[in-house]
Amino acid sequence: MAVSPHVIDWGHTRYADAHERMLLLAERVRKGEDPGAVILVEHERVCTAGRATPADELGPGVVPVARGGRITWHGPGQLVVYPVLRLPRRDVRDWLRRLEELGVAVCRSFGLAPRASVCGTGVYVGGMKIVSIGVAVQRWVNTHGLSINARLDADAFLGIRPCGLEPSQMSDLSRAVDREVSLAEVKAAVREHLTLLTQAPQPVS
Repeated sequence: MAVSPHVIDWGHTRYADAHERMLLLAERVRKGEDPGAVILVEHERVCTAGRATPADELGPGVVPVARGGRITWHGPGQLVVYPVLRLPRRDVRDWLRRLEELGVAVCRSFGLAPRASVCGTGVYVGGMKIVSIGVAVQRWVNTHGLSINARLDADAFLGIRPCGLEPSQMSDLSRAVDREVSLAEVKAAVREHLTLLTQAPQPVS
């Protein structure tokens, strides 16, 4: 039986502070000094740019980070999930699938019919992206993770091409279910399905 990983709720934390704490925890996990944890956090409004972000999208105020993927937005009404854990299997594609499965399970818990992307970078409902995924794996320990949109302002993604998409392709759980979805509800759904990240690896066919 899979064991649910330890969860730490950092509440509302500045991105720079959370990023530093995440990296410190990851280094302890690599050294075998800490089993790791899944961090739940909400950030201030900030744009971060993964390694695949084109140079012309790196404008003032955009924070370059080591994760995969392109530019995206974090801010109020979005739950960011950082699973700072040793991968259950030395297979980054397997890990991305697990993260997508978590995002799909969270969306399903709100009565939606989500689908995972074909490239391991998110979860869509009705063609609209609700969950974004971008990770960095070093010595088989994960940093960064998922962003799950609960209830965002309409202008959240304006001015950037989130994950290379048009801002109009980004949505949230509140719009998808036609009611206000709180961050507390999303946190509860994440906690309920965290064993998807740690269940025994499936044999390779």
